[in-house]
Amino acid sequence: MRKFLAVGHHGPVDPRLGLRIAAEAVDWITARLADGTFDGLYSMAGGGRLIVANADSEEELLALLRAAPDAEREWTFTELFDGIEVIRKYVDSMRT
Repeated sequence: MRKFLAVGHHGPVDPRLGLRIAAEAVDWITARLADGTFDGLYSMAGGGRLIVANADSEEELLALLRAAPDAEREWTFTELFDGIEVIRKYVDSMRT
């Protein structure tokens, strides 16, 4: 399983649609946090969302996010790595 930073932005959302999907989104997000699919989810000013997620691929994560009860967003993904492990490997590589 790989870890990704997913950043999504959407344009204006009709308030009636926003109210309808908000309750569904809370339940859906809570389930993804509980099952370990998401490590964390944050909202950003201006309608953005930032998620630290676990998935086998960007394609799998994109499909999951597109199926979510949420406003349609444009997503970008960055793969994340354990920072301490990266530093340890760097130090080891410099010693040899």
